[in-house]
Amino acid sequence: MNKLLMFLLLIISLSSCKNDKKSDYNDEQDKTIKGDYYENLNASDLNEKGIELSKSGDYELAKEVFLKALELEPNNPTTLSNLGLNRYLDYDYVNAIKYYQESYKISDSTYHIAAINLGLTYFYSKKFDKGIEITNYVIKNTKDKDILSSAYVHRALNYLGKDECGKAQTDLNYIIDNFQGIGNTEYHIKDLTEKIKNCCPHCR
Repeated sequence: MNKLLMFLLLIISLSSCKNDKKSDYNDEQDKTIKGDYYENLNASDLNEKGIELSKSGDYELAKEVFLKALELEPNNPTTLSNLGLNRYLDYDYVNAIKYYQESYKISDSTYHIAAINLGLTYFYSKKFDKGIEITNYVIKNTKDKDILSSAYVHRALNYLGKDECGKAQTDLNYIIDNFQGIGNTEYHIKDLTEKIKNCCPHCR
């Protein structure tokens, strides 16, 4: 698999576990990727341009730019994952899921950034079982602590979507014990703590 440089470029301010709305683009939740290896430099440049356009909220133009990058390198998991994120930000969850799945398939299920973003998209699509399934897979198949921390966060969100408060609390406890100081863990700890307080009490 190509070496990739991962950048944290977003925060999605998640609301209560029964709310499927998200805020606009900022800096703590999802992962877009600037590839440090492309066979085609023009495809790399287009990927960078697509990221910047997505950051500025010009999702339709960004989508076209990512698609042009894919014309040059159709099997690049970085571009596919970023296109999935672009569609997610535009609330186009159906196509976001499609592009994340394609990115993951092309990488032989090793491109875990696409998978954890897929887990979050399943949460917003209220496909909680699928969100739990994909994050379970990532948790079992990577040792990368940054990826793992996001996988546990997104799995906890999907548990909350199912009102499985106890399982969400177990994941939160694991995050507190194992991922302090990694990425935006402190934000996620506060966020999940508040959501668990609002979780259905009889499910605990």
